[in-house]
Amino acid sequence: MQYKIKDIGDDGLVLDVPVTADWLAAACPDSDLVPAQPPLRLHGVIERSGSARDADILLRGDLKGAIETPCSRCLETARIVLNIPLAVTFVEREPGDPEEADDPDVVYFDSDEVDIAPELRDEILLAIPLGPLCQDGCRGLCPLCGANRNLTACACQTQPDALALKQNAFAKIKL
Repeated sequence: MQYKIKDIGDDGLVLDVPVTADWLAAACPDSDLVPAQPPLRLHGVIERSGSARDADILLRGDLKGAIETPCSRCLETARIVLNIPLAVTFVEREPGDPEEADDPDVVYFDSDEVDIAPELRDEILLAIPLGPLCQDGCRGLCPLCGANRNLTACACQTQPDALALKQNAFAKIKL
């Protein structure tokens, strides 16, 4: 997802970029994210701001669609709909500039092209809830037998008995 500065014309460069399963696997290797329906796409424009020689590059657009990931309670598929507005300014790094800008919407670049992939990855990861759920009332898995409590009622006793609670409480006090 790299774009050469010289390819950005006076009217900008229109983007219609799909977020594929291969890209998600490479950009977010530990996340188990996969595209869903409707597929995740970036619709936007990259344009120059400022004079032609010393122009900053502005990315504006929307990242819309859905992704799937395992539910944090029952491990079934959780579908997450995303609608993320993007506005990022790419500024050419000058000698002495810090590694990262103080403004989260400013990104430095060193070459004759800008790479929007890290910005897309960050926006996707920030939009994913910490505990994604397959449904609002997900009951999760039984901690004893492992049954999906959304599909099956199990007869396991999941509440510890009072004696075990008292013994555990006394053990903590003695420490």
